Amino acid sequence: MKFSCYKNDLTEALQFVIRAVAVKPMTPILAGIYLKAEGSMLELQANNFSTGIITRIPVNTEVSGEVVVSGKRFQEFVKNMPDDTITFSDEGNSLMIESGGANVELLTMTASDFPKVKTPETENSFKIRTTALRDLIRKTVFAVAKDETRPVFTGCCFELKGDQISLVATNTHRLALAKEQLPEAYTDCTFVVPAETLRGLMLRIDPKDVENYVTINYSTRYLTFTFDNVFMTARLIEGQFPPYDRVIPPSSTTFVNVDTKEFKNAVEFVALMSKETEYNTVKLIFGNGGIEISSNSPEVGGAVKSVEAQIDGDELEISFNADYISDVLKVLDVKQVNIALNDRYSPAKFTEPDNDGYIYIATPVRA
Repeated sequence: MKFSCYKNDLTEALQFVIRAVAVKPMTPILAGIYLKAEGSMLELQANNFSTGIITRIPVNTEVSGEVVVSGKRFQEFVKNMPDDTITFSDEGNSLMIESGGANVELLTMTASDFPKVKTPETENSFKIRTTALRDLIRKTVFAVAKDETRPVFTGCCFELKGDQISLVATNTHRLALAKEQLPEAYTDCTFVVPAETLRGLMLRIDPKDVENYVTINYSTRYLTFTFDNVFMTARLIEGQFPPYDRVIPPSSTTFVNVDTKEFKNAVEFVALMSKETEYNTVKLIFGNGGIEISSNSPEVGGAVKSVEAQIDGDELEISFNADYISDVLKVLDVKQVNIALNDRYSPAKFTEPDNDGYIYIATPVRA
């Protein structure tokens, strides 16, 4: 096997496919990445049996062939190669990598021993624009639980109702809900996809590719994503996702409109102090034409910053985990953000002006 390719193409592909390489492999082959060069394409595969990924990039192949190399080492060396073009050649039990005067020899494993990614049997499918799916994931996946004691909260719930799809994520203390219209109506269904699968998928979607569509096939246990030169399969998370609509406040008494970037910068500034507190707590005071954000640590000191805001309704003092506020402000695409509140013990609702397809709920800290 001998081929050459652009470093950037291979680096991006490896950043994606490495997510399906087993961290604690049962056998060494599962820690590897399968490479197959043929014609003008290089196929890369990784498979940990929970997630399987196939992706392809353009290459110049002189001699066709296939090998398996250590995924982690291969990614590290490719990323740090000095030139824009890299040449690969299979020599017996080694893969030689050459670029800009740098040479690396990696031992290979037998390609026939690698468990190729297979297409699981699925009963249903639907299509969605790749950029729309990327936005749905980006605006929800950050709210999943990190604690794996309740697996259903470590993924995003996909909910299809006719021609609308919703993605929902929650860790029981916050919730993110994003909706999108589909090009046609599909059978109603609900399933939960692991967050790590979705984070990896985002890496391979070009945010500027507004014309492309991804096909999602699913069954009761598996789903697949197919688009361009990408195929990804993942095992669904078992369990019943809770009725999330119950935590969305039906009404509010205080309404706030504030500049998203200014508010985010202020929260992140005060968060430098809140990280020294037990619950990473920031206090927000809504009133007098603005929001005062503050945090105090008995061991370190205090920090405070204010931003202007339009406030309609009762003045209010309420405390949150700083990350629960800054995380959502990072993913909003609007200049202004709306916040609806009731009292210091009730959840706050964050929405985008002129967009009823996104809701974020944050539960306050009872300080």
